[in-house]
Amino acid sequence: MFKATMTTAALALTLAACEEAPLPPPPVAAAPPAAKAAAPAETAPTPVDAAAAPAPYIYSYNPVGKRDPFRSPLEELGPVAQVNPVTTCTEPLCAFDLDQLKLVAVVTGDANPLAMVEDPLGRGHIVRRNTRVGRQGGKVTQILRDSLTVTEVFSGNGEIIKNPVTLQLKADDRQDPSYNLMTGKNYGE
Repeated sequence: MFKATMTTAALALTLAACEEAPLPPPPVAAAPPAAKAAAPAETAPTPVDAAAAPAPYIYSYNPVGKRDPFRSPLEELGPVAQVNPVTTCTEPLCAFDLDQLKLVAVVTGDANPLAMVEDPLGRGHIVRRNTRVGRQGGKVTQILRDSLTVTEVFSGNGEIIKNPVTLQLKADDRQDPSYNLMTGKNYGE
């Protein structure tokens, strides 16, 4: 409310200042009749008087070395090389989204751990660190004993965004602790 009142007051003062009548030119003192005849000869400008008067200042804009204020500063940086991971990834796991893949097995305890990922078609794929996975071209960055971390990199608004996605190893629901491997049945049955 206060902002609207102040805006209205400022607008009213601006309009009032613009509506004032221009000031009349200053009155010229009347010269005696004898001076009237001599006045035209004295007031005729001579070339010397015209040269002594300073010329009005004319501003000229020189845009050399200045940036264009109507262009974005990001455009002036030049084209940013954006790598499209979808086109650069040619591995078979790049054909699927990360949520379609299922972590089946993990082998750790080595300097170079590896994991097995199952695609929606039921095929298993062995992955190691730096293997490309997913449609966004993410890389496997970490393999733990029960999970696999894939980091996807996006670029937007001139900044790079890293999105880590974790695939968890799911426990096998079909086997009970009392499952007999010889007969394929639970001990209680």
